[in-house]
Amino acid sequence: MHNRMYRHVAAFLSLVMLIGLLAIPSLADTNKAPNEYGIEHYVALGDSIATGLNDNTETNEDAYGSWENGYTVKLAEKLNLTAAAETYKPEGYSYDYYTSPNGSGFRSWAFPAMRTLEIRHQVDASYEYERDRFADYWLDNGELNEAIQEEYNCDVGELIRQDIKGADLITLNIGSNDVLLSQLRITAWELEDKFGVGSSAIVDLMKSKLGFGDAPTLPEGVDENKLVLEFIPKFLVNVLKGYNQFLQQMPKILKALRDQAPEAQIVVLGIFNPLHHSLSLTDGKLPVSLGEMIDGVMLPVNLAMAADAALYGCTYVDVVDVTTDGSMHPDNEGYVDIADRIEKRLRAKTAYKDIRILSGENQAAVRWGYETNNFPGLSEKYFHPAMLATRAQVAETLYHMAGNPGAAPVQNFIDVKEKADYYDAVQWSVANGIVSGLTKNTFSPGVAISLKKLATALYQYDKYLTPNDQSGLTDGYDDALTWASATGISSGISKVAMKTALATRAQAVLMIYRYAQLRKS
Repeated sequence: MHNRMYRHVAAFLSLVMLIGLLAIPSLADTNKAPNEYGIEHYVALGDSIATGLNDNTETNEDAYGSWENGYTVKLAEKLNLTAAAETYKPEGYSYDYYTSPNGSGFRSWAFPAMRTLEIRHQVDASYEYERDRFADYWLDNGELNEAIQEEYNCDVGELIRQDIKGADLITLNIGSNDVLLSQLRITAWELEDKFGVGSSAIVDLMKSKLGFGDAPTLPEGVDENKLVLEFIPKFLVNVLKGYNQFLQQMPKILKALRDQAPEAQIVVLGIFNPLHHSLSLTDGKLPVSLGEMIDGVMLPVNLAMAADAALYGCTYVDVVDVTTDGSMHPDNEGYVDIADRIEKRLRAKTAYKDIRILSGENQAAVRWGYETNNFPGLSEKYFHPAMLATRAQVAETLYHMAGNPGAAPVQNFIDVKEKADYYDAVQWSVANGIVSGLTKNTFSPGVAISLKKLATALYQYDKYLTPNDQSGLTDGYDDALTWASATGISSGISKVAMKTALATRAQAVLMIYRYAQLRKS
């Protein structure tokens, strides 16, 4: 009874929300902006890194970042989505807010100091969010949201969620404030009364120990070493609490995004390490630098984020090593670098719905297979990248690449009928030693091909193309595995896998695509 009542109430609330959203300005009404990825509407979510904040740009106003220099706008520029974009300056504010509720192809709902708590509040209407001391201290977007709400006569959360539903691309960077910034401030609050030192001075003291700024002047009689030694263990405990908060909230955020935007490309950035490039502060007494040690702290967080991203069909992009501005954010070149990394992972518009988890190069390979019809999907909408590639599929692909040359039957296989689509390809392949039969009487067309046999097929195919001259890519190589490794055809696949594993369709099309690109160059 309780569950039934809950479903009825939820359905009623959903209907009320749907009716309310009809009056909200929608991205669906904006002008189309052509780009090779088929992306017309881009929505950015995140914290100060998404707002473009850093310490070496003259365009920052207050502490809210540089709309022009952030990675989100750099990416939007690459996608030709900024021509109609407008920044929004609410009445009474001296800076532009980087949301464009006026109907452009690019919108940002990012805000400095955001945590997973606030992001979930943005994207999940069912989440009961309560502002805590950190939000009251650091996040002053409450008044800003009220100004936007008053101007557009609707809840800001509804604006955001409507944008998400109309998005082709969503980028999200979040987590560092959960794990580091908020815990730094919370730990300072826990100690300020005991030591008689303001929380801001404690935070500045700890930052100075990390090389960020000068140490503050503490009140007379305060034992700095004792303060630092008591701060560190408390801070580490709080970091673990922040990490747990992140682990709980992140998958719920991604689920909410995916539920509302099932076809959108969702890009999740890892956590940036502002100390990645730092030198050792111990004069070489430790074998690793401070930046490398913090990379070790970031590693489990980023691994969890990457795993969550894969679970919900999102693309994870690592940014732990981008260049810093000498403070806590990327420099301008770092922001450009982030935009470049994201663009390389975007997938072009394609008929296939199941390749979003593949790398950018692998997606390019699938597109090549689709556009040339050399390695098509198993249906109009699905490529099935995780399924195993078969011997017949590889024979057909190389036969098509060779121009469908035809071949007299050389072997009467009992499992390859003349009416089969791959009959000519199999006979040609066997005649030229590219993919041979498994026995004298069987070719086994539906049997999975191994990575080693795939490399051998490409090796033999190259010899077929250049039988009488020295222009072949295989010239100088005595075996297929050495050749595939040296040319980069098998790059990213371990030597053990190349010798023992079966080839997935994603791996097969990638290796064949790489070979085709080498032949073109």
